[in-house]
Amino acid sequence: MGAPTDVRRAAREAGRRLDWKTTTHLVGGRLFVLDEREVPERIEQLAGDAAAAMDRFGESRRPQLT
Repeated sequence: MGAPTDVRRAAREAGRRLDWKTTTHLVGGRLFVLDEREVPERIEQLAGDAAAAMDRFGESRRPQLT
């Protein structure tokens, strides 16, 4: 993708164009781009519902030890 500094600069510019509040972090050669805006309550609720459904599905597939 290019030098980390160039990719970082492009990610920040893309965030500005999308009106996001972005921060970037380079960790172990990987670039993380975070949107620091407040998460809307409805999105948090949907994410929680999805996580709970995934947990239930995972529990149903676990072998039962007797």
